[in-house]
Amino acid sequence: SAKFTVDGGNEISTSSGSTNLMELHEFVYSGSAAGYMTIANVTGTTTYLTEIKTVKAVAYKSVITVGADKEYQNINDALAAVRCMTRENTDTVKIMIDPGNYEEMLVIDIPNVTLVNASTTPSIALLNKGVDIDANAVRITSYYGHGYNYFSMGTNQKWNADVLRVNKENGYTTYSNTGSGTTNGSYWNATVVVSASGFRADNIIFENSFNQYISKKESEDVVQEWTSGGKGTRPTTYGSTDVQNKSFVERAAAIAFTASADRAILNKCRVVGRQDSFYGAEGARIAVYKGVLMGATDYLFGGMTLICYQTDLAMNTSEASSDVAYITAAQQNTARGFLMYECNVTSAVPSVETASLYRSKPGYFGRPWQPTTSEVVFYSTTIETTNNPSFDGLSLIVPAGWNNSLGGTSDKVYEYNTIEKSGIDNSSSRVSWSKVITEPVLSDGTAITTFNFTKGTDNWDPISILKSKDLNADFSLPKIEDFVQIFSDGSKVFISNVKKPSKIKIYNVNGSLSFVKEISEDDEIALGKGFWIVNIVNSEGSKTAKVLINK
Repeated sequence: SAKFTVDGGNEISTSSGSTNLMELHEFVYSGSAAGYMTIANVTGTTTYLTEIKTVKAVAYKSVITVGADKEYQNINDALAAVRCMTRENTDTVKIMIDPGNYEEMLVIDIPNVTLVNASTTPSIALLNKGVDIDANAVRITSYYGHGYNYFSMGTNQKWNADVLRVNKENGYTTYSNTGSGTTNGSYWNATVVVSASGFRADNIIFENSFNQYISKKESEDVVQEWTSGGKGTRPTTYGSTDVQNKSFVERAAAIAFTASADRAILNKCRVVGRQDSFYGAEGARIAVYKGVLMGATDYLFGGMTLICYQTDLAMNTSEASSDVAYITAAQQNTARGFLMYECNVTSAVPSVETASLYRSKPGYFGRPWQPTTSEVVFYSTTIETTNNPSFDGLSLIVPAGWNNSLGGTSDKVYEYNTIEKSGIDNSSSRVSWSKVITEPVLSDGTAITTFNFTKGTDNWDPISILKSKDLNADFSLPKIEDFVQIFSDGSKVFISNVKKPSKIKIYNVNGSLSFVKEISEDDEIALGKGFWIVNIVNSEGSKTAKVLINK
């Protein structure tokens, strides 16, 4: 709570009583010489101020750059500059980031910030069992997880070079990682915490490497297992993927959105984790457009309103029999929940995105974290199959579909128009408390549209805007002659020069997904007359082309 004035100005007050809602106010010192500003508590009240700092004002710039030879060499320095800018909250700042691996923990506490992959041919591809990235990718990653203390961790739960140096000199740390939850701004040790509205990212990989591999910074840190709650001594060799084993897997978020982080967009981004990868608090509306969300246990979790449009939901598990995916763990009380709109349930690519030899074994749509009131809708979902020897050819979603082992049951979990590539219709085997509906309307009469989930009280409609810009983009082919080629002739589209297992997705002109196929050699596909958008992805990259079928 707070109730105070600055230099006798207007009264500032709040009584949220929440540690999940970050609130800040800026005041400009108008003096021409060094001086003071007076903060006065209102008599009879109590004011809690967690931080007071002074900064030198920076002129507003709509675009700033990050890279080895750019304005800023790391993203945190760029964000620090944005915090100091004299700008209106409605002014957007775009941070253009050169491709590369950025091992940083970020707090996005300023409104209307956009992170953009500055490559002319941006990629979000992972390589080498998930350890490496494509040359045109931007990856923001960190390595903290539940169950361990770190010599590098400051009292704000963030990596700090000075803290690491001092603790190494002393030979011990006095600070304990709070791990899962929101205490001290941890948010499940998230790599990126967004607490301001209007955040957007384009073609960025957000990762927590804790359950993926030993990063360079982790290999240089001193990591101490908790007396209780740890998962054993972690490897120390840079690049080791042993931590992908189920025995090591624990809670470690790649990205988290607080209740004040409303109207956020992840455009063609990848989120990488295993347990508790992507958190959002109730109050935040988040749109994910044509991205990849990787995880295993409860990896999309919280009370946020989350809309995923034509996004790959990639199960990221090991071969251990107990390691199965629960895509969602919803926690809404009164807000709209999760809408998976024309998404694809798939798997991390073996030996490329994960050290696993096989695709993930069958898992679940999810398990409610909040019973009764949590809401999840899977609309026109394509469910791929596994090649795990124990389940070869079966659907990646178990027949029951849902599980109640986390918080209980909710009758607000829905499934509409599911496409199972296994050829087996499991709809009649779903748990009794879930709903398999035959019309795209929820029990409360709400039609299943992306807008009905995002609109709130301000009619926010990000998916329509993103679709419009996507369809009007330049679809000229990348100049990569040794990559897959896409062209049309007559009534067919031809895919040639296929050298790696590849996935084809074909969209009609209004952005709806019409066709999905996996190929390992040249192929041809018959299509109806008109314009089509063909996307092909493999371990070497991706390509999108707009083709005309005139017969």
